[in-house]
Amino acid sequence: MNRQYSRSTYVALWVGLVLTVVAIVSAQLGRPLIDEHIRSGYPSMSQDEITSGVNFYAASLTVVGVLGVLGWVATIWRAHRGSRWVRWAAVVLALTGTAVALFAFLVRDISGDTGLPPLIGTIGLLPCVAGLVAVVLMFTRTAASANNDPHLLNRSPRARTA
Repeated sequence: MNRQYSRSTYVALWVGLVLTVVAIVSAQLGRPLIDEHIRSGYPSMSQDEITSGVNFYAASLTVVGVLGVLGWVATIWRAHRGSRWVRWAAVVLALTGTAVALFAFLVRDISGDTGLPPLIGTIGLLPCVAGLVAVVLMFTRTAASANNDPHLLNRSPRARTA
């Protein structure tokens, strides 16, 4: 069975991919912001320790982002190919990505402050919004299309149950 998704579904998928790339870039360009955030939470830390923390956060966010890009590309590709399981894979990917992004956004370190600066954490949540919209559209548009399928409408109730 080849599923056809609406244009808005594909737009949401592509927007999610672009926002994931933006999140990766913000993790790299936001190094000074991360540095300042760590320094304010730990004023007695040496510059080497702060640099190590910045490198850890930037690398972690980049790895997670690259995994996200792979997920978006695979989902877009499989949706175009009409895979039956792509909707459910999209649900798993969206929920996993949202959980990781919420953790990064909300986790508190021992200073009592969030581990990431709020701006970097918020940017990391943006692809999740697109992912959740895409998942909703994948389920609602496909269900609506199936209900309007002329092949299904021409069948008698007896033929549908057989």
